[in-house]
Amino acid sequence: MPSAGKKIRIIIADDSALMRKVIKDTLESDGSIEVIGEARNGIEAVNLTLSLNPDVVIMDVVMPRMDGITAIKEIMAKKPTPILVFSSITQEGSKAALDALEAGALEVIAKPGGLPTVKNLGDLAKELLRKVKILATIGTVKLTARLMLRGLRKSQRTTALLVPKKKEIPLTVPAPVVAFVASSTGGPQTLMRVVPKISPSIPAATLIVQHMPPLFTKSLAERLDRVSQIKVIEASEGDTVLTSYGYVAPGGYHMLVKVKRGKPVIELDKGPKAHGVRPAADVTMKSIVKVWNSAIVAAVLTGMGHDGAEGAVEIKKAGGYVIAQDERTSIVWGMPRAVIERGAADVVLPVDRIGDEINRVLRLKVRRCPVKWAKLQIRSI
Repeated sequence: MPSAGKKIRIIIADDSALMRKVIKDTLESDGSIEVIGEARNGIEAVNLTLSLNPDVVIMDVVMPRMDGITAIKEIMAKKPTPILVFSSITQEGSKAALDALEAGALEVIAKPGGLPTVKNLGDLAKELLRKVKILATIGTVKLTARLMLRGLRKSQRTTALLVPKKKEIPLTVPAPVVAFVASSTGGPQTLMRVVPKISPSIPAATLIVQHMPPLFTKSLAERLDRVSQIKVIEASEGDTVLTSYGYVAPGGYHMLVKVKRGKPVIELDKGPKAHGVRPAADVTMKSIVKVWNSAIVAAVLTGMGHDGAEGAVEIKKAGGYVIAQDERTSIVWGMPRAVIERGAADVVLPVDRIGDEINRVLRLKVRRCPVKWAKLQIRSI
């Protein structure tokens, strides 16, 4: 973490000289940032990180000699450093970006299409500067400690996820209760430790908001589905919210739920960003309070900013239950902290206890669910 008055020191790793120049010009337009090294491949990125001790590394995924994912694993094994992935918006690019996040990178930004110039970075310039500054506050000491807690720093590779045996999904009905999970920086890795624990035997749905660009959320949903007991999909307009399903808000859209013909139905909205993001947790949380009232269990996980705090207050007022991730296991303790400071957290827990707590409270909520479709015949638990 840079001390007061010192500039944030950045290394850029990208095989395109033009892209490196555009990123450098964008970053150094802010007087608090300096680019101290440029790498053309993963080998150079690792060597520069070890020798120059940057505050943040900006990493492309597809590079010659050593790709970005391998470089991230090397850096996390030898000298954990906050890494931001700058990846192309393609199906393959988004899958690779998810691999990079699982390897230990903390954030992802989608590269603009076409010829890269400062001009066509547009709003991305603001996002890039904002995320770099947040990542720079983490520091290598804090990052090392938190990665150790998560089991991510293992010799030269990340811990393999244990994929649970898929259970047969019970007969689905419109969900009488709902779990809501919000995350941002460090979120994809954290979601992999929370969502797989949610039980498909509880007649509940799970709604997930992770701050990510379009396409990346589809890959995230597919990844979560592979390791979870419930069925996880990227939400689509008009989806009925069903038990034993998880719905990931698509990048670029706010995810809302409204009651139509006696059923909870997803609506996607491209309205103004909230807190500079879309999807935003607050938008979804305020929406679901109108549908499920007190029959909500919400978990606000690691992330920068305070998205989720207003929604948590609304859920708490309605009689719902709110979980905040603790500081010790959060990569960035911004969103959970905001929930706690607003007095909206019923409990503060480490990441590995959150999934079990969601299940415990969902079971209680099912037994006294107030919503209309709770009268549908659901299996006793």
